[in-house]
Amino acid sequence: MESNNIDFSTGSPPNNHVEATDYDLHFATWSMEYLKNAAMQLQLVRPRSLAWAIMLKALPSPSSDIITSIKAHRNFYIDLRDKLSMDPRAVIDDDPLSQNDESAWKQHFCDNELKALILQDVVRTYPEEVYFRDKDVQDLMVRVLFFWARSHSVGYRQGMHEILAPLLFELHGDRKYAPDDISDTLKCYLDKEYLEHDSHMLFNAVMKGVERFYTTGDVVPSSSGRLPTSTSVHSQNEVVRYLERVKDEYLAPLDNELATHLAKCNISMELFGIRWLRLLFGREFPRCEIPHLWGFIFADGPVLPNLHYIIVALLISMKPSLMEAESGAALSALMRPARAPVAYVCALALHLRRPHLPRPATPPQPPSPPTTPHTSHTSHTYV
Repeated sequence: MESNNIDFSTGSPPNNHVEATDYDLHFATWSMEYLKNAAMQLQLVRPRSLAWAIMLKALPSPSSDIITSIKAHRNFYIDLRDKLSMDPRAVIDDDPLSQNDESAWKQHFCDNELKALILQDVVRTYPEEVYFRDKDVQDLMVRVLFFWARSHSVGYRQGMHEILAPLLFELHGDRKYAPDDISDTLKCYLDKEYLEHDSHMLFNAVMKGVERFYTTGDVVPSSSGRLPTSTSVHSQNEVVRYLERVKDEYLAPLDNELATHLAKCNISMELFGIRWLRLLFGREFPRCEIPHLWGFIFADGPVLPNLHYIIVALLISMKPSLMEAESGAALSALMRPARAPVAYVCALALHLRRPHLPRPATPPQPPSPPTTPHTSHTSHTYV
Protein backbone atom coordinates (compact mmCIF):
# COMPACT_ATOMS: atom_id res chain seq x y z
CA MET A 1 0.00 0.00 0.00
CA GLU A 2 1.33 3.44 -0.89
CA SER A 3 1.82 5.98 1.84
CA ASN A 4 -0.01 9.28 1.48
CA ASN A 5 2.16 11.14 3.97
CA ILE A 6 4.41 12.72 1.38
CA ASP A 7 4.28 16.49 1.46
CA PHE A 8 4.24 18.15 -1.97
CA SER A 9 1.46 20.49 -0.89
CA THR A 10 3.28 23.52 -2.25
CA GLY A 11 3.08 22.18 -5.78
CA SER A 12 6.87 22.31 -6.03
CA PRO A 13 9.57 19.68 -5.71
CA PRO A 14 10.96 19.36 -2.19
CA ASN A 15 14.05 21.33 -1.32
CA ASN A 16 16.92 18.88 -1.26
CA HIS A 17 19.49 19.85 1.35
CA VAL A 18 20.93 16.37 1.80
CA GLU A 19 24.72 16.51 1.77
CA ALA A 20 27.03 13.68 0.74
CA THR A 21 28.29 13.33 4.31
CA ASP A 22 24.91 13.45 6.12
CA TYR A 23 24.50 10.34 8.27
CA ASP A 24 21.53 8.91 10.17
CA LEU A 25 22.66 7.34 13.44
CA HIS A 26 19.11 6.28 14.40
CA PHE A 27 19.22 3.23 12.18
CA ALA A 28 17.36 1.08 14.71
CA THR A 29 14.25 3.29 14.38
CA TRP A 30 13.97 2.88 10.62
CA SER A 31 10.68 1.52 9.36
CA MET A 32 9.72 0.74 5.79
CA GLU A 33 7.25 3.63 5.81
CA TYR A 34 9.94 6.01 7.08
CA LEU A 35 12.39 4.90 4.39
CA LYS A 36 9.82 5.16 1.59
CA ASN A 37 8.71 8.64 2.67
CA ALA A 38 12.31 9.85 2.92
CA ALA A 39 13.19 8.32 -0.45
CA MET A 40 10.18 9.81 -2.22
CA GLN A 41 11.04 13.23 -0.84
CA LEU A 42 14.67 12.72 -1.95
CA GLN A 43 15.75 13.01 1.67
CA LEU A 44 17.50 9.69 2.26
CA VAL A 45 20.80 10.16 4.04
CA ARG A 46 23.63 7.74 4.71
CA PRO A 47 23.91 4.85 4.90
CA ARG A 48 21.79 5.12 1.73
CA SER A 49 22.97 1.80 0.35
CA LEU A 50 21.55 0.06 3.41
CA ALA A 51 18.21 1.83 2.97
CA TRP A 52 18.21 0.73 -0.66
CA ALA A 53 18.92 -2.88 0.33
CA ILE A 54 16.01 -2.83 2.78
CA MET A 55 13.56 -1.20 0.33
CA LEU A 56 14.62 -3.72 -2.34
CA LYS A 57 14.08 -6.50 0.21
CA ALA A 58 17.63 -7.77 -0.08
CA LEU A 59 17.86 -7.20 3.67
CA PRO A 60 15.14 -7.19 6.34
CA SER A 61 14.14 -4.16 8.38
CA PRO A 62 16.28 -3.24 11.40
CA SER A 63 13.70 -4.82 13.72
CA SER A 64 14.72 -8.24 12.36
CA ASP A 65 18.01 -10.09 12.65
CA ILE A 66 19.70 -8.07 9.97
CA ILE A 67 23.25 -9.17 10.86
CA THR A 68 22.37 -12.80 10.15
CA SER A 69 20.97 -11.79 6.75
CA ILE A 70 24.05 -9.72 5.91
CA LYS A 71 26.34 -12.63 6.73
CA ALA A 72 24.17 -15.03 4.72
CA HIS A 73 24.49 -12.85 1.61
CA ARG A 74 28.24 -12.61 2.08
CA ASN A 75 28.58 -16.37 2.50
CA PHE A 76 26.46 -16.91 -0.62
CA TYR A 77 28.84 -14.73 -2.63
CA ILE A 78 31.87 -16.56 -1.25
CA ASP A 79 30.35 -19.91 -2.25
CA LEU A 80 29.45 -18.58 -5.70
CA ARG A 81 32.94 -17.20 -6.20
CA ASP A 82 34.54 -20.48 -5.14
CA LYS A 83 32.24 -22.50 -7.40
CA LEU A 84 33.01 -20.42 -10.48
CA SER A 85 36.73 -20.01 -9.87
CA MET A 86 37.85 -23.60 -10.34
CA ASP A 87 41.43 -24.09 -11.54
CA PRO A 88 41.28 -26.23 -14.73
CA ARG A 89 44.72 -27.62 -13.93
CA ALA A 90 43.13 -29.43 -11.00
CA VAL A 91 40.96 -31.49 -13.37
CA ILE A 92 42.67 -34.75 -14.31
CA ASP A 93 42.75 -35.83 -17.98
CA ASP A 94 41.21 -32.60 -19.30
CA ASP A 95 42.77 -31.37 -22.54
CA PRO A 96 43.38 -27.57 -22.78
CA LEU A 97 42.51 -27.82 -26.50
CA SER A 98 39.23 -29.62 -25.90
CA GLN A 99 36.08 -28.16 -27.45
CA ASN A 100 33.83 -30.31 -25.31
CA ASP A 101 31.25 -28.18 -23.50
CA GLU A 102 32.01 -30.14 -20.32
CA SER A 103 35.71 -29.32 -20.48
CA ALA A 104 37.00 -27.25 -17.57
CA TRP A 105 39.65 -25.79 -19.86
CA LYS A 106 37.09 -24.65 -22.42
CA GLN A 107 35.05 -22.99 -19.69
CA HIS A 108 38.23 -21.40 -18.34
CA PHE A 109 39.01 -19.79 -21.71
CA CYS A 110 35.37 -18.70 -22.13
CA ASP A 111 35.47 -17.14 -18.66
CA ASN A 112 38.60 -15.19 -19.56
CA GLU A 113 36.89 -13.95 -22.71
CA LEU A 114 33.90 -12.76 -20.70
CA LYS A 115 36.11 -11.03 -18.13
CA ALA A 116 37.96 -9.21 -20.93
CA LEU A 117 34.64 -8.11 -22.42
CA ILE A 118 33.46 -6.76 -19.07
CA LEU A 119 36.77 -5.00 -18.46
CA GLN A 120 36.42 -3.09 -21.73
CA ASP A 121 33.29 -1.46 -20.31
CA VAL A 122 34.50 -1.11 -16.74
CA VAL A 123 37.64 0.87 -17.60
CA ARG A 124 35.43 3.53 -19.23
CA THR A 125 33.14 3.94 -16.22
CA TYR A 126 32.80 7.56 -15.03
CA PRO A 127 36.08 8.78 -16.59
CA GLU A 128 35.96 11.99 -14.53
CA GLU A 129 35.74 10.15 -11.19
CA VAL A 130 39.12 9.25 -9.67
CA TYR A 131 37.63 6.39 -7.65
CA PHE A 132 36.84 4.41 -10.78
CA ARG A 133 40.36 4.83 -12.19
CA ASP A 134 41.71 2.64 -9.37
CA LYS A 135 42.70 -0.78 -10.73
CA ASP A 136 41.52 -2.54 -7.57
CA VAL A 137 38.08 -0.96 -8.00
CA GLN A 138 37.98 -1.97 -11.65
CA ASP A 139 38.97 -5.53 -10.79
CA LEU A 140 36.26 -5.65 -8.13
CA MET A 141 33.65 -4.53 -10.66
CA VAL A 142 34.78 -7.14 -13.17
CA ARG A 143 34.50 -9.90 -10.56
CA VAL A 144 31.03 -8.84 -9.39
CA LEU A 145 29.71 -8.56 -12.94
CA PHE A 146 31.38 -11.81 -14.02
CA PHE A 147 30.03 -13.90 -11.15
CA TRP A 148 26.56 -12.43 -11.60
CA ALA A 149 26.58 -13.05 -15.37
CA ARG A 150 27.78 -16.64 -14.98
CA SER A 151 24.95 -17.40 -12.58
CA HIS A 152 22.09 -15.78 -14.54
CA SER A 153 20.65 -16.85 -17.85
CA VAL A 154 20.73 -13.37 -19.35
CA GLY A 155 24.54 -13.31 -19.11
CA TYR A 156 26.45 -10.03 -19.32
CA ARG A 157 25.18 -7.20 -21.46
CA GLN A 158 26.70 -3.83 -22.11
CA GLY A 159 25.30 -1.30 -19.68
CA MET A 160 25.24 -3.49 -16.60
CA HIS A 161 28.47 -1.86 -15.43
CA GLU A 162 26.58 1.45 -15.32
CA ILE A 163 24.10 -0.10 -12.89
CA LEU A 164 26.86 -1.46 -10.67
CA ALA A 165 28.97 1.73 -10.58
CA PRO A 166 26.53 4.02 -8.68
CA LEU A 167 25.73 1.18 -6.25
CA LEU A 168 29.41 0.59 -5.57
CA PHE A 169 30.04 4.31 -5.16
CA GLU A 170 27.26 4.55 -2.56
CA LEU A 171 28.59 1.53 -0.67
CA HIS A 172 32.04 3.13 -0.73
CA GLY A 173 30.66 6.50 0.41
CA ASP A 174 28.70 4.94 3.26
CA ARG A 175 31.93 3.43 4.54
CA LYS A 176 34.03 6.54 3.88
CA TYR A 177 31.73 8.96 5.72
CA ALA A 178 30.70 6.68 8.58
CA PRO A 179 31.26 8.27 12.02
CA ASP A 180 33.19 6.34 14.65
CA ASP A 181 30.33 5.96 17.11
CA ILE A 182 27.94 3.59 15.33
CA SER A 183 25.97 0.53 16.36
CA ASP A 184 27.25 -3.03 16.07
CA THR A 185 24.82 -3.64 13.23
CA LEU A 186 26.20 -0.73 11.23
CA LYS A 187 29.76 -1.80 12.02
CA CYS A 188 28.93 -5.20 10.57
CA TYR A 189 27.32 -3.76 7.46
CA LEU A 190 30.04 -1.16 6.86
CA ASP A 191 32.95 -3.59 7.16
CA LYS A 192 35.33 -2.55 4.38
CA GLU A 193 36.46 -6.15 3.89
CA TYR A 194 33.06 -7.00 2.41
CA LEU A 195 32.65 -4.17 -0.08
CA GLU A 196 32.74 -6.63 -2.98
CA HIS A 197 30.27 -9.04 -1.37
CA ASP A 198 27.81 -6.26 -0.57
CA SER A 199 28.18 -4.81 -4.07
CA HIS A 200 27.07 -8.15 -5.48
CA MET A 201 24.14 -8.30 -3.05
CA LEU A 202 22.90 -4.83 -4.00
CA PHE A 203 23.53 -5.29 -7.72
CA ASN A 204 21.63 -8.57 -7.68
CA ALA A 205 18.73 -6.88 -5.88
CA VAL A 206 18.50 -4.07 -8.46
CA MET A 207 18.84 -6.46 -11.39
CA LYS A 208 15.74 -8.32 -10.23
CA GLY A 209 13.79 -5.30 -11.45
CA VAL A 210 15.99 -4.42 -14.44
CA GLU A 211 17.05 -7.81 -15.82
CA ARG A 212 13.90 -8.11 -17.94
CA PHE A 213 15.03 -5.07 -19.94
CA TYR A 214 18.24 -6.88 -20.90
CA THR A 215 16.58 -10.04 -22.20
CA THR A 216 16.54 -10.50 -25.96
CA GLY A 217 13.73 -12.94 -26.68
CA ASP A 218 15.04 -16.28 -27.91
CA VAL A 219 18.67 -15.12 -28.00
CA VAL A 220 20.72 -16.84 -25.31
CA PRO A 221 24.28 -16.25 -24.11
CA SER A 222 27.10 -18.30 -25.57
CA SER A 223 29.26 -20.48 -23.34
CA SER A 224 31.38 -17.39 -22.73
CA GLY A 225 28.43 -15.71 -21.06
CA ARG A 226 28.09 -13.00 -23.70
CA LEU A 227 25.22 -12.23 -26.06
CA PRO A 228 25.40 -11.45 -29.79
CA THR A 229 25.62 -7.71 -30.43
CA SER A 230 23.67 -7.81 -33.69
CA THR A 231 20.21 -8.15 -32.14
CA SER A 232 17.82 -5.79 -33.93
CA VAL A 233 16.43 -2.86 -31.99
CA HIS A 234 13.05 -3.78 -33.45
CA SER A 235 12.98 -7.33 -32.10
CA GLN A 236 9.92 -7.77 -29.93
CA ASN A 237 11.73 -8.40 -26.68
CA GLU A 238 10.47 -7.44 -23.26
CA VAL A 239 11.88 -3.92 -23.21
CA VAL A 240 10.28 -3.03 -26.56
CA ARG A 241 6.91 -4.39 -25.47
CA TYR A 242 7.19 -2.48 -22.19
CA LEU A 243 7.91 0.79 -23.98
CA GLU A 244 4.98 0.25 -26.34
CA ARG A 245 2.71 -0.14 -23.33
CA VAL A 246 4.13 3.04 -21.79
CA LYS A 247 3.35 4.95 -24.99
CA ASP A 248 -0.16 3.56 -25.46
CA GLU A 249 -1.36 3.28 -21.88
CA TYR A 250 0.37 6.22 -20.15
CA LEU A 251 1.97 8.79 -22.44
CA ALA A 252 -0.93 9.08 -24.91
CA PRO A 253 -3.65 9.40 -22.23
CA LEU A 254 -1.59 11.82 -20.11
CA ASP A 255 -0.19 14.00 -22.91
CA ASN A 256 -1.64 13.09 -26.29
CA GLU A 257 -0.19 16.21 -27.92
CA LEU A 258 3.35 15.09 -27.08
CA ALA A 259 2.67 11.47 -28.05
CA THR A 260 1.26 12.59 -31.40
CA HIS A 261 4.25 14.86 -32.06
CA LEU A 262 6.72 12.03 -31.41
CA ALA A 263 4.75 9.83 -33.78
CA LYS A 264 4.82 12.53 -36.49
CA CYS A 265 8.57 12.75 -36.02
CA ASN A 266 8.81 8.96 -36.47
CA ILE A 267 10.48 8.65 -33.08
CA SER A 268 9.72 5.28 -31.53
CA MET A 269 10.08 4.86 -27.80
CA GLU A 270 12.85 2.24 -28.02
CA LEU A 271 15.23 4.69 -29.73
CA PHE A 272 15.81 6.39 -26.38
CA GLY A 273 13.78 4.34 -23.91
CA ILE A 274 15.96 1.23 -24.01
CA ARG A 275 18.90 3.23 -22.68
CA TRP A 276 16.73 4.97 -20.10
CA LEU A 277 15.49 1.67 -18.70
CA ARG A 278 18.64 -0.44 -18.93
CA LEU A 279 20.70 2.23 -17.20
CA LEU A 280 17.90 3.31 -14.85
CA PHE A 281 18.13 6.86 -16.25
CA GLY A 282 21.77 6.96 -15.15
CA ARG A 283 22.85 9.05 -18.13
CA GLU A 284 19.93 11.43 -18.06
CA PHE A 285 20.98 13.39 -14.98
CA PRO A 286 24.20 14.53 -13.31
CA ARG A 287 25.87 11.73 -11.37
CA CYS A 288 25.37 13.56 -8.05
CA GLU A 289 21.58 13.41 -8.55
CA ILE A 290 21.38 9.69 -9.36
CA PRO A 291 21.34 8.50 -5.71
CA HIS A 292 18.22 10.60 -5.06
CA LEU A 293 16.52 9.38 -8.24
CA TRP A 294 17.34 5.75 -7.49
CA GLY A 295 16.13 6.07 -3.92
CA PHE A 296 12.84 7.37 -5.32
CA ILE A 297 12.66 4.40 -7.70
CA PHE A 298 13.69 1.78 -5.12
CA ALA A 299 11.02 2.97 -2.69
CA ASP A 300 8.52 0.93 -4.73
CA GLY A 301 10.27 -2.36 -3.99
CA PRO A 302 12.32 -4.89 -5.97
CA VAL A 303 10.01 -5.15 -9.00
CA LEU A 304 10.45 -1.41 -9.72
CA PRO A 305 6.80 -1.20 -10.80
CA ASN A 306 6.53 2.53 -11.56
CA LEU A 307 9.35 3.22 -14.01
CA HIS A 308 6.77 4.16 -16.64
CA TYR A 309 5.85 7.26 -14.64
CA ILE A 310 9.50 8.36 -14.65
CA ILE A 311 9.60 7.91 -18.42
CA VAL A 312 6.44 9.96 -18.97
CA ALA A 313 7.50 12.65 -16.48
CA LEU A 314 10.91 12.94 -18.14
CA LEU A 315 9.29 13.27 -21.56
CA ILE A 316 6.84 15.90 -20.33
CA SER A 317 9.70 17.84 -18.73
CA MET A 318 11.32 17.97 -22.19
CA LYS A 319 8.07 18.84 -24.00
CA PRO A 320 8.83 22.53 -24.76
CA SER A 321 12.01 21.72 -26.65
CA LEU A 322 10.54 18.59 -28.27
CA MET A 323 7.46 20.37 -29.61
CA GLU A 324 9.60 23.03 -31.26
CA ALA A 325 11.88 20.50 -32.93
CA GLU A 326 11.70 18.52 -36.14
CA SER A 327 12.45 14.80 -36.19
CA GLY A 328 16.25 14.89 -36.13
CA ALA A 329 16.51 17.67 -33.54
CA ALA A 330 13.87 16.05 -31.33
CA LEU A 331 15.68 12.72 -31.32
CA SER A 332 18.95 14.50 -30.60
CA ALA A 333 17.34 16.20 -27.58
CA LEU A 334 16.12 12.84 -26.30
CA MET A 335 19.63 11.42 -26.52
CA ARG A 336 21.12 14.22 -24.41
CA PRO A 337 20.97 14.52 -20.59
CA ALA A 338 17.77 15.99 -19.20
CA ARG A 339 17.62 19.72 -18.50
CA ALA A 340 15.08 19.37 -15.69
CA PRO A 341 16.35 18.57 -12.18
CA VAL A 342 15.69 15.17 -10.63
CA ALA A 343 13.50 16.77 -7.95
CA TYR A 344 11.09 18.12 -10.55
CA VAL A 345 10.92 14.90 -12.57
CA CYS A 346 10.28 12.83 -9.44
CA ALA A 347 7.60 15.22 -8.18
CA LEU A 348 5.92 15.21 -11.59
CA ALA A 349 6.07 11.40 -11.73
CA LEU A 350 4.43 11.24 -8.32
CA HIS A 351 1.70 13.66 -9.43
CA LEU A 352 1.00 11.56 -12.54
CA ARG A 353 0.81 8.50 -10.33
CA ARG A 354 -1.30 10.16 -7.63
CA PRO A 355 -3.30 12.95 -9.28
CA HIS A 356 -4.60 14.20 -5.93
CA LEU A 357 -1.10 15.55 -5.26
CA PRO A 358 -0.48 19.01 -6.78
CA ARG A 359 1.43 19.22 -10.04
CA PRO A 360 4.92 20.65 -9.40
CA ALA A 361 5.74 24.09 -10.68
CA THR A 362 7.73 23.97 -13.90
CA PRO A 363 11.34 24.90 -13.13
CA PRO A 364 13.11 27.62 -15.15
CA GLN A 365 14.69 26.20 -18.29
CA PRO A 366 18.50 26.28 -18.13
CA PRO A 367 20.52 27.30 -21.21
CA SER A 368 20.60 24.73 -23.99
CA PRO A 369 23.46 22.27 -23.52
CA PRO A 370 26.24 21.96 -26.10
CA THR A 371 25.64 19.53 -28.92
CA THR A 372 28.77 17.50 -28.19
CA PRO A 373 28.13 13.94 -27.00
CA HIS A 374 27.70 13.22 -23.30
CA THR A 375 31.08 11.88 -22.13
CA SER A 376 30.47 10.86 -18.53
CA HIS A 377 29.99 7.24 -19.51
CA THR A 378 30.86 4.75 -22.17
CA SER A 379 29.70 6.09 -25.53
CA HIS A 380 27.51 3.29 -26.85
CA THR A 381 23.95 2.86 -28.00
CA TYR A 382 22.11 0.36 -25.83
CA VAL A 383 19.86 -1.68 -28.06
